[in-house]
Amino acid sequence: MVMGALRLTLCFMTLASVATLDLPLLHRASLPSFQPFSSSNAPGELVMPSRAGHSGLLGDFSQMLNQKKSELRNPFQKPLLMAKKTAQEVWKHMDLEKYPKLFFAGGFCAAITHVVTVPIDVVKTKMQVNPGEFKNLNDGISKIYASEGAQGLMQGMAPTFCGFILQGALKYGFYEFFKDTLAGMTDSRREDGKLPVPQMMLAASAAEILGTTALLPFESARIRMVADPTFAKGMVGTLVRLVQEQGIKGIFGGLIPIWCKQVPFTITQFLVFEFAASSIYKALADADVQDASAKFGTMITLGCGLISGTTASLVSQPGDTVLSVMNKAPGLGVVGALKQLGPGGLYLGASARAVHVTSYIVAQFLIYDSIKRLCGIPVAGEQAGKKKEADGPPVGRVIKAT
Repeated sequence: MVMGALRLTLCFMTLASVATLDLPLLHRASLPSFQPFSSSNAPGELVMPSRAGHSGLLGDFSQMLNQKKSELRNPFQKPLLMAKKTAQEVWKHMDLEKYPKLFFAGGFCAAITHVVTVPIDVVKTKMQVNPGEFKNLNDGISKIYASEGAQGLMQGMAPTFCGFILQGALKYGFYEFFKDTLAGMTDSRREDGKLPVPQMMLAASAAEILGTTALLPFESARIRMVADPTFAKGMVGTLVRLVQEQGIKGIFGGLIPIWCKQVPFTITQFLVFEFAASSIYKALADADVQDASAKFGTMITLGCGLISGTTASLVSQPGDTVLSVMNKAPGLGVVGALKQLGPGGLYLGASARAVHVTSYIVAQFLIYDSIKRLCGIPVAGEQAGKKKEADGPPVGRVIKAT
């Protein structure tokens, strides 16, 4: 009965749509003439439409009715076709050869920098899960080295490398790809090469969600290995035991907190860096400094990386602390971790993390920009220092990495 009522309702809706939208046009275009009088007939003799006229009218009506039914069955058909057409148009203007280079550059710079800064991350994690154990970063490094040696300071190196080579490739590569795609779809890239802020935030968020999801299992293993070195042997053993004891939640249980940490982090990292770099390159161009990227590119990257890393660290610190506490106590949720920490506890280990984050962000941008320059790809902010050519193509259609 319910299905019959739904079918009847669908039928009436279809007929109403056809009658409302299409029948006026149908009457004008397809109805046979109905003349009460004709010069070839006697006065008062009606001229009725032919059988062929009836057939044509019914055929047109049936065709439109089937079209409406098809649209109702698949309401996403038109949007999907429009999206496909737009994507094909955008891809014609994109330099697809550069993206493998950007994926490689992102994965390489993220993996190398995180491995080098593992000792700082070990101290930061221990300060979060065991408050009061160390006075500061130097005290933590000294005590861990005295009790556990160099191996203690490098705990979690394997999951760090594996996780961040994936995360970096997806984060940096897809950020550039999404930016270029949005610019091509909307023609919204400005003269200085930057997208509007909402679109930059969207590109950074989407790229980081992909990267973070790939990173999370390795990050869960790393935190457990640092917080409890006796939990299991090695990265694989830690991952296996986490899944055995807690199921898939053991390695993906902190997905929401790590998104809450990493998405604001990446938005801040990229936006602050690009706005700072654009401002510097524009100021140098206004001062008539020629070839600023070649002369001062490394210094600009270094300075903007310091600003970007410090800001991103402070913005994402609460999420990082909550994630560490949740990984130490299996089954503890976000609300429980927040209650346990309190407002002041959200910034435990903030100084150690600021040093850690800023150091690897600066190093990442230095490596990333160096690889981009070697490959002939413009670096962030560089386009802001270039004069717009009067006879050049529209800015939004020139798809360049920034």
